[in-house]
Amino acid sequence: MMENPVRPPSTVLKTHRYLRLSLVFVVFAILASVLIQTVVISWRPLEFGWNMLPSISHYFYTPVRTVFVGALIAASLALLALSGRSRAVTLLDISALFAPLIALVPTGIAPSQRTPEQICPESGDCVPEEYLDGARAGIAVYAVVVFTTIIVMALVRRHDRLRREQSTRPALSPEERAEETLLREDAARSRRSAAIVSWVAAATAVVMLVLAFAPGLSDGFPFNFWPFPSSIHFAATLLFFGAFAAVPLLHAREDESDEQTAPAPWQRILYRWVSRCMAGDLVVLIVAFAIRDHLNGFPLVLIGEAVALSLFAAFWWVQTLQRWDDEYAPYLVDPDAPPPGPAEGVLPR
Repeated sequence: MMENPVRPPSTVLKTHRYLRLSLVFVVFAILASVLIQTVVISWRPLEFGWNMLPSISHYFYTPVRTVFVGALIAASLALLALSGRSRAVTLLDISALFAPLIALVPTGIAPSQRTPEQICPESGDCVPEEYLDGARAGIAVYAVVVFTTIIVMALVRRHDRLRREQSTRPALSPEERAEETLLREDAARSRRSAAIVSWVAAATAVVMLVLAFAPGLSDGFPFNFWPFPSSIHFAATLLFFGAFAAVPLLHAREDESDEQTAPAPWQRILYRWVSRCMAGDLVVLIVAFAIRDHLNGFPLVLIGEAVALSLFAAFWWVQTLQRWDDEYAPYLVDPDAPPPGPAEGVLPR
């Protein structure tokens, strides 16, 4: 007797797989660009050496700037595209809101790190004047895109909800009514998640506009008025790392739904340790930034950032393999959709 052939994965499932894998490759691109620029001290003529900068963010001022900015924007889009309804996915969406700000608003550079062409209005850490207009323009575009996306997605969700409410539904069996109740509960969680992310996005955009353009408050842009963290860039970096540092912990503690592949015991242990290490690394980053003037050139911030990115990539890789065959992942199933009929599949094949 011949066994039933294995059905190939659907287009939706393959898209889900590759979108998750793309985040790992984005992290790899950032770390690879840092390593290459560290060992290449001149591109014309090509000359090798060793020049490690204080942080990954400082590579914005090197020839790999386009890779750094592009990778962070790509990571933000990938995280938002994986939008779902769980608390962990909501945190990923929130972290995605801060990734573009890390790319658009550069970190400050110390006087000893500036080139003669870089003009700074201050004697301490600053962003050279040639980059300030670009940072302000980036924030303006960021705000426009955020508000446009919020409005468009709200209209899309409203349109889909009205269409489903107006559709005719056959009489449901008790089992189907119970399943529909669960789907409606999922829909409520999805709407709450979307509302939280939308409010955080709108608040972030408004704050950035005020800090960049409001008279009086924008005088020190992008360092503005707070004592710590002193720069918009570092604040966005802390919020970005802090949001996704909690994701592995949530996955280690929360139970998966019946439709999802539960993590193996070793995976739960890995998720817990990744979360603990990321929390500790976040503390190291805060301390390193506070004492950066006393590190005598030791790249503690860079090491902390590289560790955080590597830990997240490791977690994401393992979880991607865990959910490799999940056709009911929270990113794929539309909780507002009615339950399928007896001859209707959930996903297109």
